[in-house]
Amino acid sequence: MRKGLFYFIGWTYVVLGTPLLGVALLLRRFGYADASAGIAQRYMSCLARLLLWLAGAKVTVEGFENLPGDLPVVFISSHQGHFDSAVILAYLKVPMSFVATTNASKFPIASRWFDLGHTVYMERGNLRQNYAAIKHAQELIGTGRSIVIYPEGIISNGPEMGEFKRGSFRLATDTEVTIVPLAIDGSWQIMGPESNTIQPADVMMRILPPVPTRGLSRQEVQELPQQVFELIQANLKEMQARNHRAAAYSATHDHRPTVSS
Repeated sequence: MRKGLFYFIGWTYVVLGTPLLGVALLLRRFGYADASAGIAQRYMSCLARLLLWLAGAKVTVEGFENLPGDLPVVFISSHQGHFDSAVILAYLKVPMSFVATTNASKFPIASRWFDLGHTVYMERGNLRQNYAAIKHAQELIGTGRSIVIYPEGIISNGPEMGEFKRGSFRLATDTEVTIVPLAIDGSWQIMGPESNTIQPADVMMRILPPVPTRGLSRQEVQELPQQVFELIQANLKEMQARNHRAAAYSATHDHRPTVSS
C-alpha cells in the first residue's frame, strides 16, 4: 500500500510540475540559467520533502552551525541508500549540484529537472568521460555552486561505508574550496536493494566541521581522502551506537499495561 501511494503521488507531483518545467526551460533558453537552476532546486527540494514524507522517513539533522558562510563548498557524503540525495536536497538550502551516475539521466521528466540543476553525470568504468565530468563540476564551482559527491561511487545498501575514491577529492583540492563532510545514517532502510519495498525509517544527517583544502602540501592532499573517510566513519558509528542504546532503552522501559481476564 505504502509503495503504491509513494509512486502514484510522487509521479503525480512530477507530471503536474511540467508547466513549471516549461517555464524553467524557457528561462534557460533566453539566457537566465541561474534563475532556471534556482527554480529547479526549489522544485526538487519540495519533491524530496514529499518523497521522504510519503516513505514515512523521520529525518533529524545535526550540525547546521558547521555550514560555512563562505560558499561554494564540496559536500563529501556517505551513501547508504537512494534517499541520501533527497535528504540533502530537502534540508541544505544552498545553491548546489550533484555528481550522479548516468542512470539518473534516464528518469522521464525528472531528468530534465536534473539537467536544469546542472547535475554532473559520471559513467562507471569510463575514465575519459569521468575526467571530463570532474572538470565540468569544477567549472560549476567557479560559478558559485556547491557540489555534492559520493566518493564511494555506489550505494552501500547497509550501515557500513565503502572505500572512498581519490578522484572525488580533486573537486576540492584543485579548486581549493572547503570540504564539508556529511554523515547520513538509516537511509538504506527506506528502500529495498531491488527497489521492491518502501518502508518508514529513522534517518539522521550530521553536518561535520569543514575541512579546508587551501595551501595543503602534496602529502596532505594524499592523506585527505583517508582523513575524511575516518571522520565520517567515526560519526556514523557514534550515531549508530546512540540509536542502538535508545532502542534498547525503549525496549526495556516499555510499561504498557497488561490486560488480564
